[in-house]
Amino acid sequence: MIRNFAVVGPGQATRERLTAALAAAPDMAVYRIGRGADPLPVSATFDPADQPGCRSLLDWFERGAPSGAVLLVDDWALCFEQDPELVRTVEWVAAFGPARGVQVVVTARKWADLPERLRRHLHGEPTDFLALHGIQADLSDMWQRDDFRAAAGVDDRGWPVHLQLEIGGAVHRGSADQLLSALLGLMATHSAEHLQFLFVDGTGSGIFEPLSFASQVAYTLTPAADDATVLRLLDALAGELGRRQEILHKAGNFRNLADYREAVRNGAPLDPIADLLICVDGAAALFEREPLFHEHVVMMMRAGRTLGLHVLYSGGVPETPYELPEWPLAVPTYDLVEMLELLPHAPGAGTAHEIMLPPLGHDGKPLTLDMLPPGALGVVDKPYEHRRDVLVPAFTTELRHGAIVGAPGTGKSTTLRTLATVLGDLSAYQLLDGPGEPLDPQRHIVVTARTWDQVPPFIRDSLAFGIELRLDDPNTSLINPRSAAHVPILPGIGLSVRDKAAVQIALP
Repeated sequence: MIRNFAVVGPGQATRERLTAALAAAPDMAVYRIGRGADPLPVSATFDPADQPGCRSLLDWFERGAPSGAVLLVDDWALCFEQDPELVRTVEWVAAFGPARGVQVVVTARKWADLPERLRRHLHGEPTDFLALHGIQADLSDMWQRDDFRAAAGVDDRGWPVHLQLEIGGAVHRGSADQLLSALLGLMATHSAEHLQFLFVDGTGSGIFEPLSFASQVAYTLTPAADDATVLRLLDALAGELGRRQEILHKAGNFRNLADYREAVRNGAPLDPIADLLICVDGAAALFEREPLFHEHVVMMMRAGRTLGLHVLYSGGVPETPYELPEWPLAVPTYDLVEMLELLPHAPGAGTAHEIMLPPLGHDGKPLTLDMLPPGALGVVDKPYEHRRDVLVPAFTTELRHGAIVGAPGTGKSTTLRTLATVLGDLSAYQLLDGPGEPLDPQRHIVVTARTWDQVPPFIRDSLAFGIELRLDDPNTSLINPRSAAHVPILPGIGLSVRDKAAVQIALP
């Protein structure tokens, strides 16, 4: 039994849906207003430009069409353009026809084509995920929105349920499929120029895995990440706040991102700034592992009101100082799994700002001096600034000396040889592999040692070049015991005393 409904989507997809629906009710007499040569089982077809013919048909419906009749308005936008008076009559038939066994079926290319007054009497039905979001089958019009609005799915009557991305924070209490449907909707309609994502999986559920490879995703954190990576992400998030504040300040002391974007719309030569949606699933487990994460997320929510940052919680909501609105729940389209495999890999959405660079030495490939500019002997990891700088020794009359400290096998001797190669002329330097040798205070002295206690105090007090590799006991760190504990057991990876940051020393 056909009921009043509107099927929305590309022409071929609506044809297939109509064919299936009409084939299931072969005894119904179908009268169509619209155009098309397809072999739908219709009793009569009227061109929408034939207004007298259409009116006669509609008059017949009003006078008492037989039970089992269907009025098919095929391509609503086309029919309405030819005859705007159709709205009243079709609405009338849709409202009172079902009581007499007369149904109305409407097709449309876009949801916006259908007037609200008519929707009240019809069930909606998108042909697929793309139709739900008004995207063409060839994906040519993806990423066209900039209003942070998308359909999360459909309601119990088949009409789209839209969510509006709220600045600050929100919570999702539905199923994993409902969450993925909503996120994919935002991802399919917004490019990286307008919206980017950062996923945090606190429990290892893998919920964000289908979306993690999309180019709009800045980073994905899972429980497999070590503690050092978690701390680097905290630095990176704090740095993202600072980066956005600095951009607004330098661009003209804008109060917030909304004012900045208004200037862009008015022709100001400014680079776009995307909103960032931070999705946290299983926050309780994450915050228990690293309590500082809670402080940083709350900071994101607070600053998000002016800087375009959003926090979405799922899988449990921790205590926050804010009342969080809930994302609407909706039923995903039947082809969600297929779209999760296709759309995140679609090219052309732009690239997210790289909030988190991989940790130094992550790929196992050696760093060599010929990979660096002249004068540099390594790289410095700066997660707060979202970049890496080169490490250049800078000996002065005030900061005269250097020390390379680390456990056996951490690369002390190699670091010393790299330094010697970079310095070139060693006449003003005394480089000693090991403590306790005769020292020449008239020259810049660099020594290697297993602990900082083995480094002479006058050198520690005048460090121009201090490298702390993996220590036997991180608590003896000159920099920070927690940072020292996170130094990997990899030769040449350590901390710079001057920068208070991770470094990788190149091979000579």
